[in-house]
Amino acid sequence: MADIKGRVGVGIIGSGVMGLEHMQNIKLLENAYVAMVADTDHKSRERAAQECPDARVVEDYEVLLADEAVDAIVICTPNCHHIHVLRKAIPSRVRHILVEKPLCTTVEHCQEVAELVAENMGPETGRIFWVGMEYRYMPPIARLLEHVDNGEIGKLHMVHIREHRFPFLLKVGNWNRFSENTGGTLVEKCCHFWDLMRRILQGAKAVRVYATGGMDVNHIGETYEVDGVKKRPDIIDNAFVSIDFDNGARGCLDLCMFAEDRQHEEVHVVGSKGKVHAEAPACVVTMHMPQPASSRVPPAKGQYEQHTTSENTEVPQALLEAGHHEGATFYELEAFVNAVQSGGSAVVTIEDGIEAVAMGVAAELSIKEKRVVDMQEVMALIDGTGPASAGAAGSGPASASATGSEAAEEHAAKRHKGPVPSKL
Repeated sequence: MADIKGRVGVGIIGSGVMGLEHMQNIKLLENAYVAMVADTDHKSRERAAQECPDARVVEDYEVLLADEAVDAIVICTPNCHHIHVLRKAIPSRVRHILVEKPLCTTVEHCQEVAELVAENMGPETGRIFWVGMEYRYMPPIARLLEHVDNGEIGKLHMVHIREHRFPFLLKVGNWNRFSENTGGTLVEKCCHFWDLMRRILQGAKAVRVYATGGMDVNHIGETYEVDGVKKRPDIIDNAFVSIDFDNGARGCLDLCMFAEDRQHEEVHVVGSKGKVHAEAPACVVTMHMPQPASSRVPPAKGQYEQHTTSENTEVPQALLEAGHHEGATFYELEAFVNAVQSGGSAVVTIEDGIEAVAMGVAAELSIKEKRVVDMQEVMALIDGTGPASAGAAGSGPASASATGSEAAEEHAAKRHKGPVPSKL
């Protein structure tokens, strides 16, 4: 067994694809180790034991929360279960929490988590609550952020993000085929992109959202049995989304889940002085600084190339082999663990997590009702003054596959506004 003295003991709750990716990357850190893993699925526990033979692997995550070997946890359960785990984890003995995106599937649940964090994890406690948004840490995007933060392209006006890729992979129990479990594609998948837009625009908040999209190709004709009832998937597979921000900037997302048999992402940022864009997984960053244009003569041949530079952001092979995010998971975990050891604070805050979910909920509602959605309308859901139809299907029960104890917990939480016991 490796020497664990002075290292952060990390507990992983949920050992599916992302849970395994976190395990693989924690093993690359010198100042952390996987102390425990919890998962309700037998096969997932077997895979976790193979990946981390020195870790204790259990079925019940509450056992993990109580174990003294665990200093920090990473929550990688299905989206709809985040709220149940967080209700137990936040008041627990565990010092630090990183929860995978999305924070929750509804803004109501996000606000409940925010209240729990305020009550139990305030600045005076030294505890860290961090929302996992790996895309900020992809090397090409991190480099793009450096250019933007340095003011190289001037005042920011436009952010355009494009992802064309393959369909969602199957998950345990097929949970990711239904919006009530995921929050909807524009929450589940695209919270990364809403977070990136806000990070690029240095914390600007969305004001209004318009989206058009649908489920046009993927999962047509599929049926899955859920609690004895056959159900058809209802997750969007393509969309255009336009967003106005409170600082006057505009954002646009172009998403297609059936266009290419690869995962290809582009982030374009346009400012008053120029444009920078990053591509993944190509790990290329390109900067263009246009010159003052004549009112009557078009740019000369070769002028674009003359004022354009490109750079490659190299990713170590070990990081490429430890996941599917071009090293981003490693760099995110490195920042999290360093903050834990140094007494630092979260880079991706609970507010960031809430805003990303709210923007996704607004986009899903815009598609559903074919209209522009004001963000105040979505945030009003937190205090119950918003329309009953707002949000994706995820604004209903926490999960179609929730256990009886989870349903009871949900009912109690609504009555008492506080955490009550639960088991996954």
